Amino acid sequence: MNVFSQAFFTAEKKTFNKDSVTSFSLQLPDGTGTHLPLLSKDLLVIAFLSPDCPICKNYSVKLRQLKNKYITRADFIGIIPGSFDAKDVIEFQKKYLPSWKLFRDQSLHLTRYLDGTTTPEVLVINIKSGTLIYKGAIDDWVVSLGKTRNHISNFYLDIALNNFLNNKPAIPFTQPVGCLINDF
Repeated sequence: MNVFSQAFFTAEKKTFNKDSVTSFSLQLPDGTGTHLPLLSKDLLVIAFLSPDCPICKNYSVKLRQLKNKYITRADFIGIIPGSFDAKDVIEFQKKYLPSWKLFRDQSLHLTRYLDGTTTPEVLVINIKSGTLIYKGAIDDWVVSLGKTRNHISNFYLDIALNNFLNNKPAIPFTQPVGCLINDF
């Protein structure tokens, strides 16, 4: 575990420091420097996405649906890790996630801090307590690169959000399947 992920995940509590996360320098899709916006809802959903990942493109419909379903209780943001061209990120946002706030993390500092490994990969964080609720796959549709199921049987992200909002425990982690995040 690297220094960044040690700061994010404490041994038993798995807590999140929103002040640390909002202090990272990021870019808007057009390249303008910024930080994450103030977090005002009960939950924060962070999705690691890549404009050239076919799985991310395919999951955009599901991510839009979940944002609409939980819009009053959760903030949804996308992090684009790596050195993607601004034009590609803008095109991806317009075509696939027009209502989402996307941020570019070219230095990968925030991505490493959050221990992001894969696109797509999601985190659900309880903003009030700082607790990591869930980290992993959106659902079990993708079995491996290039291989999908005919029917989804586990809606991990939806279940994690619903369970939290109904005071039920959720599975804290699943293994995401997708394109690995790297420094290119």
